[in-house]
Amino acid sequence: PDQQYDDPADLAAACLGRVDPQIAELARPSDILLAGQDFGHGPHPEPAILALQALGFAIIICISAAPSFVELAGIYGLPVLISPAAIQAIGPGGVVRVDLATGQITDRTTGMGFLTTPCSTKLLNAVRQAQLLSRMRQVVEDEGYDG
Repeated sequence: PDQQYDDPADLAAACLGRVDPQIAELARPSDILLAGQDFGHGPHPEPAILALQALGFAIIICISAAPSFVELAGIYGLPVLISPAAIQAIGPGGVVRVDLATGQITDRTTGMGFLTTPCSTKLLNAVRQAQLLSRMRQVVEDEGYDG
């Protein structure tokens, strides 16, 4: 029987668990998801995007992705960056810095750098809004809401 998921984080854990059973437990806010080819190909991209954000992923770097997924993820403030060289070189648990405005990806563990397409102003604004919303949710969780 198909399991129903009410929480996007549970959905993401179930979906990504096929690739790495521990990914949901290890994911932290502002993490970067390193993925392979054809990322985001599927019939329902919106729940997947919300699920990835619920787990805390702030950026996806992959070898290739469905253009429709990339576009919709951008609207939600989740940049999907294409960089096969970065995926081949960056190891699990690596410390990565991404400059979305310039498209520079730096593996802080090895010092290697990679270039991808810089993000548009529209995407940068969507990312800022998504980060602000995430921070506001965290404050409400931590401090409560008296509204």
